[in-house]
Amino acid sequence: MSRLKKASAILDAARRWKQQCLLDGASLFGEEKLWTRENFEMLKEFFVERPEAGSGSFEEKLRVQLEPAPPEAKHLWAEIAWLYYLIVHSDSVGRVTKLDRIRTVYEWSGTTLPENHWALGDVLEKGIVNPGTAYLAHQWREFRFIVLLMLNWSSLPKEERESLLNDPWGLAEWIDERTEGQRQFRHAVLFLLFPDEFEPIMSPGHKRKIAKAFSDGTSKASDFDSANLISLDKALLTVHTQLQGEHPEEEIHFYKAPFREIWKGDSTTPGNDSLERTDDEAWYRDRIGTVNTWVIAPGEGARLWGEFLKLGIAAIAWDDLGDLSEYESRDAIHDALIESGAGENPSNHSLTLWEFVHEMKIGDVVLAKKGRRAILGWGKVTGEYEHDSERAEYRNFRTIEWHPCPEPITLKAQIATKTLTRFTRYISTLRDIFELIDADAVPLAKGSDGTENQSYDVDTALNDLFLKETQFHRILDSIALRKNLILQGPPGVGKTYIARRIAWCLMKRKDPQSIEMVQFHQSYAYEDFVQGWRPTETGGFKLCNGVFYEFCKRAEKRPKEPYVFIIDEINRGNLSKILGELLMLIEADKRGPGHAISLAYNVSGDPFSVPDNVYLLGLMNTADRSLAMVDYALRRRFAFEKIEPAYRKGKFRDYLLEAGIEHELVDRIDKNLFDLNQHIHDDKDLGPGFQIGHSYFVPEEEAEADEGWYQNIIDTQIEPLLNEYWFDRPEQVKELVLKLKNE
Repeated sequence: MSRLKKASAILDAARRWKQQCLLDGASLFGEEKLWTRENFEMLKEFFVERPEAGSGSFEEKLRVQLEPAPPEAKHLWAEIAWLYYLIVHSDSVGRVTKLDRIRTVYEWSGTTLPENHWALGDVLEKGIVNPGTAYLAHQWREFRFIVLLMLNWSSLPKEERESLLNDPWGLAEWIDERTEGQRQFRHAVLFLLFPDEFEPIMSPGHKRKIAKAFSDGTSKASDFDSANLISLDKALLTVHTQLQGEHPEEEIHFYKAPFREIWKGDSTTPGNDSLERTDDEAWYRDRIGTVNTWVIAPGEGARLWGEFLKLGIAAIAWDDLGDLSEYESRDAIHDALIESGAGENPSNHSLTLWEFVHEMKIGDVVLAKKGRRAILGWGKVTGEYEHDSERAEYRNFRTIEWHPCPEPITLKAQIATKTLTRFTRYISTLRDIFELIDADAVPLAKGSDGTENQSYDVDTALNDLFLKETQFHRILDSIALRKNLILQGPPGVGKTYIARRIAWCLMKRKDPQSIEMVQFHQSYAYEDFVQGWRPTETGGFKLCNGVFYEFCKRAEKRPKEPYVFIIDEINRGNLSKILGELLMLIEADKRGPGHAISLAYNVSGDPFSVPDNVYLLGLMNTADRSLAMVDYALRRRFAFEKIEPAYRKGKFRDYLLEAGIEHELVDRIDKNLFDLNQHIHDDKDLGPGFQIGHSYFVPEEEAEADEGWYQNIIDTQIEPLLNEYWFDRPEQVKELVLKLKNE
């Protein structure tokens, strides 16, 4: 009764998993005997009984736990991960990320995940539940649940397993009797195995609300024990059956109108367990219809946007391939790309070309982007694919009826760097974009100069950063308390990038008038920063205020608004010389007029103080050999936060994959740079402060992040840096560079 049409693909996959794994104990991906008691005993030994404490992501800890386990245990974990993500909607975890997390653990075994396997293809796009943060944030609890459950399951005789798999309520009772606590995985497994009896709802709280909301006190659905999950599931089945009788032509979907409003009590968007934002779906149908939506890049840095508008076209390159309609398949395009020098596995490029020619249809909606965050306009496809060999470049095109935005629209989350991306599934983002387009304005907040500036919050910042949420909140708490903070770390960890986002979070908007940035150097002086005498054109001298003095005076005029002063390379200057008496005034408890003092060059007699709404944010490169020691007086006045490279950390890896970089290249970047940093870390003449940051491998706008791109970074950025580090050990540098380039 609960079966949904859109769930058919994952339910078909679940049936195959049921037969191959639950009944036969075989492998989903290969030919080995995998879902056996022996292998689950190994996962219990290496995962359940060896909890990994300390910092690090779930994947980092898991790698340590499974390191000594045999290959079979890692293969089995990968298949459990497949099951774990099967039901999850791509709005929560995209197919690329799902596949990467499955593949990563599988390949810890030293063997490669099978290519083109049915279970690793489109079915991973078909998830139907957005399970919420608990399911994804507490993976270890969910995996512990399934490992222990399957350990019990694999101990049963096959006849008993067959019997339970033909008895939905018997299996539910068997599961509930053998598991401690209630995990969301329980609800997922029961739905996947018995979709006609169980709902695709992973929150017991939502199940209780639905059962109570549709109970009128007389029906069988009213008679249930809300504390008993089986009783609750049976009540939901009764409700579903009754509703199906009342709405015989309608698919019963508790997260869609009109049913959602009954148990939610209002028209707000569904909670974490929703199959999707159904009001967004309704909006999509009303605003766009049933066609697909695409995002396209008008050349590098959107340089062709003017031509697109003038000619009414959207065009893509790869001109060397000629007329793309002459290729019979995507594989044929793929092979042609390899022959033309596009790399060993240009799958993203071949997908782009094939979709542009064959998948994009007249009537589809197209958004033009600049970089990964700006939308320039939208249009409708009006013509079929054409190839014009007379065009100077971008000879593959379609005609488009464009509607440019008055001002570019900035997205909260980044989108892929691919030239062409099918964007239909990102309904929530599309709705935000078109509501701004239809309103003909971006929602803005007033800035310090009276102009309007885009609002900003922590969630927006975290979409952009490779920091853990806990660390970013700690940074914000530190600077809010101390008023002064220094971000320190090796080159390329994005200190400047992070600093601006800290500032915007403090201000809750992007206000350029409330941020000032300078870079200290060995010639920088008090006169530049605070106040001093300057020569005039007539040969005299004039008392001039420095950049920090002027900034403080601006901040005094708006005492309730945060102002952030960023000092890049703060430890390159002579800090005592530059700051002078400010060394006292910048202390958090010495702010404001009550602590004002007369400055060294002050002739007016007016005392000076640092306003309470001014925040100092310093950036310190720990790999700069020319630095003087930061004196203790300064250290007592600043909080310090260490920023580290993001290699082998999930967010950076996910970012590279979503940017369209091939899995194999992401693996090389992750492994090679992590290993190189370990070598630098262990060198007694260098240490952790000299490690190489991840920013070197963040693709530029519209860059083709392929093998050539990687090799170029090694040649032009990493190798020169290593030569500087080990200027007296050229052979060592040569060996390390060869490893980076060839492994």
